[in-house]
Amino acid sequence: MRIDISAREDTEAQSALLEALGEIGAMPEDDVSLEVPLPVGLHRFTSPDGPVTVFVDAWGVDLEGPDDLVRRVQAKMVAL
Repeated sequence: MRIDISAREDTEAQSALLEALGEIGAMPEDDVSLEVPLPVGLHRFTSPDGPVTVFVDAWGVDLEGPDDLVRRVQAKMVAL
């Protein structure tokens, strides 16, 4: 499943995304410290329930992964 998270300029949504990913136990695959605004590119995360990918381009931020995992991240973002 893939969902649009926000426009590239929406740093509040990006912060909520990183917080929600942390709440489900997702960690970046690379040993990099992600800061807001997220850098352009693919950012892969591994959680206990599977992988998710955050794609950032000049226009927006997307999240892709297993349906249930993407829905959990989305629900946590709404709850923040």
